[in-house]
Amino acid sequence: MKHQKRTKKTAAVTLDEAQRMVDHLSPVDQARLLKYLAPRVARHVSATHAPDYAEAWNAFLRIGETLKTGDTAESETLTAAVLSMRR
Repeated sequence: MKHQKRTKKTAAVTLDEAQRMVDHLSPVDQARLLKYLAPRVARHVSATHAPDYAEAWNAFLRIGETLKTGDTAESETLTAAVLSMRR
């Protein structure tokens, strides 16, 4: 794949046109294109879509509270159940 310097005279390529061009590339050149694009996409995604860990932790803690309220003194703990199954 040759690199073409973008000038004002170079027409913009639409996504459909780019996809058609990719379809004409050999599998090796498609792999090279993917190698080129993957880091760019990863940088963009990580910069614009930071995960919300606070909400994940809140959900985790809510689940724990729900499990805790369902436990009774008579019920076997998960650890005890696993240990008894191993015997």
